[in-house]
Amino acid sequence: MKPKTKLILKWIGILLGSILLIAIIFALYVNSIVPKFNSVPVTLQQELFNKPGQLFPMQGKFIYKSAVEIASIIRRQEASSVEVVSEFINQIKNNNYKYNALIFLREEEALLDAKQADMEIAKGDTIDKPLLGVPVTIKEMFWVKGSPSTMNAKMYGFIAPRNAIIVDQLRKAGAIIIGTTNDAYMLSDYQTQGEVYPAASNPYDTTRTPGGSTGGGAAAIAAGFSAIELGSDLGGSIRVPSVFCGLWALKPTFSAVNITDGTGPDSAFQYKRLALASPGPLAKTPGDLKLIWEVLAQTPIDKKFQKPIEWKQATSKNLHEYKLAWIDEWNTPNGNIKISTDVKQKLHLFIDSLKQHGVSTDKKAPDIYCDLEKMFLRTFGYQLGENQPWLIRKFIEMDFAKTDNGNGNFKNFHDAIMDASDAGWEKTEADRKELIAKWEIFFQSYDFFICPVTYGAAFKKQESWKPIPANDGITVPYLNYVPYTYIINSTGHPSLVVPLGLNSKGLPIGIQMVGRNFSENELLHFARLIEPLVPAFQQPR
Repeated sequence: MKPKTKLILKWIGILLGSILLIAIIFALYVNSIVPKFNSVPVTLQQELFNKPGQLFPMQGKFIYKSAVEIASIIRRQEASSVEVVSEFINQIKNNNYKYNALIFLREEEALLDAKQADMEIAKGDTIDKPLLGVPVTIKEMFWVKGSPSTMNAKMYGFIAPRNAIIVDQLRKAGAIIIGTTNDAYMLSDYQTQGEVYPAASNPYDTTRTPGGSTGGGAAAIAAGFSAIELGSDLGGSIRVPSVFCGLWALKPTFSAVNITDGTGPDSAFQYKRLALASPGPLAKTPGDLKLIWEVLAQTPIDKKFQKPIEWKQATSKNLHEYKLAWIDEWNTPNGNIKISTDVKQKLHLFIDSLKQHGVSTDKKAPDIYCDLEKMFLRTFGYQLGENQPWLIRKFIEMDFAKTDNGNGNFKNFHDAIMDASDAGWEKTEADRKELIAKWEIFFQSYDFFICPVTYGAAFKKQESWKPIPANDGITVPYLNYVPYTYIINSTGHPSLVVPLGLNSKGLPIGIQMVGRNFSENELLHFARLIEPLVPAFQQPR
């Protein structure tokens, strides 16, 4: 071999060796800064995801009754909690494989709890237990002792060692936790699919998503697996599934209910930044929302993020005494925020019905849509970047670039997460207070603001963050299918989902009503007034 060739090969070897050494050092560095968890693979209850060889006995007497009705039946001892819970469990065993709504069934524990509830009722021990004997499901993110809490990510293989405070609050009120429900990967999708559990399906059409990230919970109620679901909403995760599955739901005011304890596997990390997210209920009737809300509102607070709240009682106003603002397509400098024809038609029919019953309505929205969108992205970026090294923040920024809908506002997320400073967070907090004040000024003239939740009905299951072929033949950028959700989270205002029946394809359509901060009781009072004006819950066929 010629000396020149030897020299070239020598330098190639040195270069390749250097590259390999740098790659090893870089890999070791990345491994050193990636958060570590005592993760173990979660063992699935396979019977939940497979068709049973023989159907379990079912009479169907209770599964589609409201939680209010079930509570009353049990309290009057017309049926035992054991009977009711057993029927729900058998419904789950017979049908969960179709929808993958539940990911963990607490059969033995639930039946023991139901037996205890029946004993308490027999003794007359029912004070302060409005949910006594009622079967309830919990979104997988919340800790339920002995149940998986993975956020549908393999890196979080984890079994909850105790209950979250909010779960204990429900149990204290007598609720029977029959299982936990499917959620989206890292709670960050409008479909319910991830790395640990099979993808959830919509009971109205199993080729479609039930929404996300509380999609499993919404599917569970629609399929008759649960009377009430406890979900959470950071950017629409309660409201989108509720609309897609024909349910009523309440996203409470940010900081109204404790969400900070046991909401994920990383319990060791003590974060200081929290905004946007709220736990809340999904149900078939507004009465059920009220029933569980009066329990959730009394959950012990986390003093790091919450202040004691003196809840105001709802007024006794009648329909004709309300004044509402509403919008179908919010006008912005980037153009109108589009919705489908069937959503627009349902919304207009609802507004017409309100007018016929004496409600004062103005087609008007505050001129803050773009500010709300920018604030959500900015806040989310600062939250995700807290105490994370630069490289991890860069990886997160690159991953979330898939959510960019091309309107230029994603820059707010990019700038926030690549800054992630305490000063930037404090400035964001101050600016958000100014944006909240603009909403509150708007609500000096109106009781509530009505707007859509999604572009259209539930869409076909597909690869996440790719454009969505909508039912009307139009292809919509992924984030533009949920344009009225995350903007409400940016200021934390409460929102009530109102189902408006089915479209021509038999798919549910719904809208939302936004109120001033901490107006949940008034929203629920209004919901009871409008309940006769909208279609009742319709079972999937």
